[in-house]
Amino acid sequence: MDIRLEHLTKSFTNKDKVETIAVNDLNLTIKSGHLVGLLGPSGCGKSTTLYLLCGLHEPTSGKIWFGSDDVTAVPPEKRGIGLVFQNYSLYPHMTVYENIAFPLKNSKSFKKEHPESKERKEKIDAIVHETARIVDIDKLLDRKPGQLSGGQQQRVAIARAIAKQPKVLLLDEPLSNLDARLRIQTREEIRRIQQETGITTVFVTHDQEEAMSITDEIVVMNQGIIQQVGAPQDIYTEPDNAFVAKFLGNPPINMFDAKVSDGYVVINGEKAFKADVPYTDVQVGIRPESFIVSDGDDSFDIDIKYKATIGRDFLVRFDLNGVFSKALIESDNRVNEGDRIKVRAKRSGIHLFDKEGNRISQW
Repeated sequence: MDIRLEHLTKSFTNKDKVETIAVNDLNLTIKSGHLVGLLGPSGCGKSTTLYLLCGLHEPTSGKIWFGSDDVTAVPPEKRGIGLVFQNYSLYPHMTVYENIAFPLKNSKSFKKEHPESKERKEKIDAIVHETARIVDIDKLLDRKPGQLSGGQQQRVAIARAIAKQPKVLLLDEPLSNLDARLRIQTREEIRRIQQETGITTVFVTHDQEEAMSITDEIVVMNQGIIQQVGAPQDIYTEPDNAFVAKFLGNPPINMFDAKVSDGYVVINGEKAFKADVPYTDVQVGIRPESFIVSDGDDSFDIDIKYKATIGRDFLVRFDLNGVFSKALIESDNRVNEGDRIKVRAKRSGIHLFDKEGNRISQW
């Protein structure tokens, strides 16, 4: 089922009558069966957007469509959604089986579809076992939440949400309570579950690695406004503006204020690379991984101030024409602190923006 948001706005007014616009004229279409990540810093409006989708907040203006149905004023229980919060909210006195079955047993629509008690019980049993199989907890049905790991509890929460066979699955920071290794395992499970069920899914996170690794599309937000929508790799390689370029990437992109003179981008008085653009002042972003050790014509010297080994690469810090910068250097290059080496930056890792931070695509 497609999700369509049209001019969606949500504002809050505090006791002093100061208005804060959390979501600002948001227009977005999420394709049926896709897993889409809402990504951005704290306060960007991503969770508010999720709460608007599920009906916990009423929009100040705008429309929400699930397929051909306008659900803007439809109460949460009638929207056909499954919702998973970062707090799993499992019932501690119930078994895993009972937690998954609970929303079905209390669903008026489910009772109407299956009025006979025996048939309803058999149907619930079949759904619980099939859902548990999908999320790989079918051997844990007799346990209680306190006997489970964090990752297992999260899968129970997901199973409970999808047992209702929702049209839309909404996940609000579902991995934030897990340790680093378990986060990786669980996010892969979420992707597998979503692909197996085919449910249109919206995943809220502030963690770019989570969003990049499992989503079909990312929606980058800032101050309630969509900055860019696209496939993860497309957004990373072609950011629409300086905010997106700086938000995506670990280590973060190196940013420089620069001038354009005689067909060259000039950083702190030194020619860096050729660029034929109709601008005088620009911002230059260079991804750390785009640096290559090279002594070609377009290379320049850097003095390594700091080096850290991070697996297959070295993370080095250096002073690039007065700007403290970072580069990822392949560990085949034996470099040390205090060394002076020649490097160049790959064109694909260099991004130009105008003074306002908008991407300059042709240069």
